[in-house]
Amino acid sequence: MKWLAKTIAICAIISILSMVAVLLYTSTEDTLPSLCAVKPVYLLAAVLLHIISYGIWGFRISVLCRSLGERVGIIKSTEVATSSLLMMAITPSSAGGEPVMVYMLTKEGITPGKSSAIVVAGRLFDAVLLLLALPLAIITLKSVSFELDILLVAAALTMVLAISALWMIIFNHGRFISAVTAISERVFRLIGLGKIPDTIIGRIEEEIIEFKDSFITGARSRRSDILLAAGATVLFWTVEFMLIPLILYGLNVPDAFSLIAVAFAAQVIISIVMVVPLTPGASGVAELTSTALLATFVPLHLVGIVVICWRAVTYYLNVIVGAFVSIRIVKNMDYITKRFSK
Repeated sequence: MKWLAKTIAICAIISILSMVAVLLYTSTEDTLPSLCAVKPVYLLAAVLLHIISYGIWGFRISVLCRSLGERVGIIKSTEVATSSLLMMAITPSSAGGEPVMVYMLTKEGITPGKSSAIVVAGRLFDAVLLLLALPLAIITLKSVSFELDILLVAAALTMVLAISALWMIIFNHGRFISAVTAISERVFRLIGLGKIPDTIIGRIEEEIIEFKDSFITGARSRRSDILLAAGATVLFWTVEFMLIPLILYGLNVPDAFSLIAVAFAAQVIISIVMVVPLTPGASGVAELTSTALLATFVPLHLVGIVVICWRAVTYYLNVIVGAFVSIRIVKNMDYITKRFSK
């Protein structure tokens, strides 16, 4: 597990250095007095709201499981969601979280193909919502720098490519199976295992077909499940986007209520930019992007504090919760193994 500790340390260092740079750049003579006058109740409310978002995420997973005829309770689904937080925090585009969720769902007796369809469907709901909100977000902010324009284009292309790959899996899975098989064979040769066994190729094909069938089944399931999943997605992002307004309230920003719309717009753009696979967990990218956007409507002397508080809630809290859940799962697995090995 040394690689995990090393990766977490690297991510933390990048994030901390970025926040220090932001704080030094935005600090003025008014920064310290504003920090001393902070209202902790609003910051605690932001933490509580973020924790509530875990439950909303778990509810969506439970609904998507039900749409495929599988029964996974909200509490267990929330555990599935939070188990992915640590890997999301240390991998580019948070891509490491999906395999963890798929693995956790297979532990509940769901096939890998179905599990993958459930996880990907959730991410698809997120991507569609953010892409639909992007034009409105840009109009609301009215000004986006050239550098952010480049990142937005890259992020939007990343999302479009991911959706295109999903489209190919569903409607032309034969070509996708060939591509996956070719990549797998190359990996086997690179690591010195020679030719990939036919049993593994057959297993890959079965799971891809299962994924495709499950995705189509989910899309054709009860309309109420689709609406519930979509509603949970909207509620999840609404709760997440309320974090910065709450932090602004806690820092006594004048007319913080009137800034909710622009705060939401800024976070839409930040969320999309963070998709670009530049750094693990978007460390550095998130801090600098949020600084550039928040500086357009937040007093400069408060920008650094807002960024630090926001990342503390949305990143470091995720690392802590993800690590706690992961350790608990491993301990439970060890306990079960020891008990049944007697």
